[in-house]
Amino acid sequence: MRDTPKSTGKKDKPMTSVLLPEGELRVARCDMLDKLIAVGDGDAALLYLYILRHGGTDGSAAARALRLSADRYERAAFTLNNLIAPTEKTKAATDKSAEAPRYTGDELRRARLDDQTFSGLCDAAEGITGRALTEGQLRCLLTIYDYLGLDAGATIELLSYLKSEKGTVRTTDLRREANQWADMGIVTAQAAQQYLTRCADEKPLSEAIYRALGADTEQPAPKEQRVCRFALAHGFPADAVELAVHRTGQKQGHKSLDYTLGILRRWDNAGVHTVSEITALEPETRTSAVSAVSAVPAAVGQTPAQPTDSATLAAWEQDWAARVRSHRRNTEE
Repeated sequence: MRDTPKSTGKKDKPMTSVLLPEGELRVARCDMLDKLIAVGDGDAALLYLYILRHGGTDGSAAARALRLSADRYERAAFTLNNLIAPTEKTKAATDKSAEAPRYTGDELRRARLDDQTFSGLCDAAEGITGRALTEGQLRCLLTIYDYLGLDAGATIELLSYLKSEKGTVRTTDLRREANQWADMGIVTAQAAQQYLTRCADEKPLSEAIYRALGADTEQPAPKEQRVCRFALAHGFPADAVELAVHRTGQKQGHKSLDYTLGILRRWDNAGVHTVSEITALEPETRTSAVSAVSAVPAAVGQTPAQPTDSATLAAWEQDWAARVRSHRRNTEE
């Protein structure tokens, strides 16, 4: 039988008192709170409150303030990212063409006859594809030109790129790429040329990153493209991505691109990007780094990073590593 709490003789202060508008306020999204309550992960809830209070995502500072071990922090961050991701993914993946006008056959014919620029774009498209445009292809082109806002020059660059990369121009590929270009603000011929030049320059590194992810370098999946874009934008070489993939396998027991991306985000927040920087910050990753570095060939012009052993660490690094080990032993006890 459960003991009944003894009365203190004083009137209990109602819990609603914590909601009184005293002091500085922060506003939390109700849908996020509902998700945190439903998942029942206390560490994730604490991390959310920390981010809400401090407005930052410094992983090291958050873990220290919340007294979370590296593993507990990593799991909390992974849970929190997964709770946030569906909403963001839904917004990011919204296909603008789903909201686009449904052009009638008559509107398509008038656009090609009356708009000289669009007519020239259609002629160029037929020259690139080597065949007359179907009504569906014409509708897709008008959507890109009239609704997404890519000018004729940018659209021709896109068509030529797809023809060169894939050997053919499928409407689904054209629609998907056009939406991505519009989201990135690539709507002029000059912007398109600059973007494609950058892609060509980054191709050796992106292919190395895709190999590190175990992806098909010719047809990477959307999630693999997302991780690759993040790695390129934040300066992670392929061997660091491979280390994150290896770490994911150790922690999760299976491949998880969301988890891998979470690791890369945490390293980026900590300001470490190369294998040597990561292993100096997290000595426990050195064993993983040995196999990861040897598994991934360096990108063109890049020297493979070498794992760091304790003998090569600076004095402050050795002291830091010793304090981390001591802290972990105390935590386990």
